[in-house]
Amino acid sequence: MAMMACPNCGEQVSDKAKKCVHCGAVLISEEKRYCQECGAELDAEADVCPKCGCPVDDAKESETVPQQVEVTGVKIAKKSKKTIAIAAVVVLIVALIAVAVVQGQKKKEAAEAAKRMEEYSANLELVTYSMLSGAGDAETCGNLIKKVWYNAIYEERDDSTDKYTRPKGYFVSDFNDALQNLYSDSSFSLQISGIEDNQDTVNSLMKKLKNPPDEYEDAYEAVTELYDAYLTLTNLATDPSGSLQTFSSNFNDADSEALKCFNAVKMYLED
Repeated sequence: MAMMACPNCGEQVSDKAKKCVHCGAVLISEEKRYCQECGAELDAEADVCPKCGCPVDDAKESETVPQQVEVTGVKIAKKSKKTIAIAAVVVLIVALIAVAVVQGQKKKEAAEAAKRMEEYSANLELVTYSMLSGAGDAETCGNLIKKVWYNAIYEERDDSTDKYTRPKGYFVSDFNDALQNLYSDSSFSLQISGIEDNQDTVNSLMKKLKNPPDEYEDAYEAVTELYDAYLTLTNLATDPSGSLQTFSSNFNDADSEALKCFNAVKMYLED
């Protein structure tokens, strides 16, 4: 062991001495001790940590102070809270507006659908009774046509046909002349023009009934059948052809068919 002079008093002491034996000066600084549990500094003679009570284990002591970790609550500034609250209110308002828009659109679509249904129903009823009216006029004209035709051929006298079949007091030699006289009559000609105008009206209304709503598909099919029968009947009245027998047969069949089809459509109108 080597000797050295004390820096404080100059006396000779061991170079391993921690304190001078002559004056008590500290020659070698003691290592600081820290609690391994809480990191508190310990006295040299301490056996237990004065802060947390943990027993001191010399083997676990270290000069390095353990890192003390303290978990604190996250504080949100008032300004941030206000911003978040405003954002939440904005999101809520936008959501409410979106819901209102969707509901409004649904109501609008429902109203438009109801309006289309109402208009379709009105047009269906209008075209049906328009065809009934035109068919009625065609029936009246057709019956007179058959009567003039028959009386001209068989030279039958009748107050309703004599002016066509016997314009000069005697029967015409050709039934076509009698029919020509009938169609030249102003009153009858006006009836025929009315039937033709009725056809134009019906044609226009039928175009509006295309692409029916699902609820009216069966009704549209029924009214289409009525339309076909109506056209056959009215065309026979406005432009008769063939023989008296074929005309009469075709006209009677068309008249019956039109009535049958009208009753089929009427069922949907009553609903």
